[in-house]
Amino acid sequence: MFSRGVSLLLAALATIATASPISDVPAAIATTKHFVTFGSSTTQTGFSVNGTAPSSKNPIGNPALPGWTTSGGLNWVGFAITKYNATEVLSYNLAVGGATTDNGLIPTYTTGIATFVDQVNIFYEAYVKKKAPWAWGDLLVGIWVANNDVGNSYAQNNISTLYPKVSATYFEQAQRLYDAGARNFVFLTCAPQDLTPLFISQGTATTAKVAAAVKLYNNILKTNFDKFKASHPAAKAWLVDTAVAYETALNNPTGYGAPDATCTNEDGYSCLWWNNYHPGIQIHRILGKNVGKAVGAPWF
Repeated sequence: MFSRGVSLLLAALATIATASPISDVPAAIATTKHFVTFGSSTTQTGFSVNGTAPSSKNPIGNPALPGWTTSGGLNWVGFAITKYNATEVLSYNLAVGGATTDNGLIPTYTTGIATFVDQVNIFYEAYVKKKAPWAWGDLLVGIWVANNDVGNSYAQNNISTLYPKVSATYFEQAQRLYDAGARNFVFLTCAPQDLTPLFISQGTATTAKVAAAVKLYNNILKTNFDKFKASHPAAKAWLVDTAVAYETALNNPTGYGAPDATCTNEDGYSCLWWNNYHPGIQIHRILGKNVGKAVGAPWF
């Protein structure tokens, strides 16, 4: 479901994100908050733990804003930390394009991509085994890793038994983050991929199957989210429905500067889609705002 150009970009980002961590990170100022994110191409900014650390000059650290995104500009992370933030928020974005939760359950589209499990391993190496540049109470964890789980598996006949296993592994990673010291979590649901131009072009039978897979995945995610929240009273956790952002723009494309709900343009603005699978800037803007509203102070 990726073009050759996007595949090459994601492969390069996978290499960068798995580089060895830096040993010395500037201490955070008292009012600064921190946002560590895990996920795939809709979250990635091309951050490397081996590069320049996030700072007031560049809140995503490396590369320069808006980062290497698949939106045409800022993505939801960039909007959240630069447009909807209540204070300075520094982003440590471990998301890698093409990621699934676990290769052993749902393989990535090519080898060498850091899955959610791998991303948490990188987090441990860079920020748990070494001194983290934050107080744990100032850290917010964001997880949006569902899209490729569904996109790479919706056509399989075993998703009713597969998705519970995937979700169990997903929340095992959330537990690992909690065990490391994280106490604030925002989870994002699988996007309504049946609304993407990619799947719409394949006809109603395909979109119906994709929609059913998204619904199943999100129902299991919601059940496990509720269990996680109930079993971790010392933590704060939010679940953001990504469909709201998508549908807000797609139901009113001209109101958001696009001629229709399915055109694509890599400038990020002329259409609501960057390509036939990835949303453009306006959907990311709404999503970043919605995440900020859900979580609220002291980050947003």
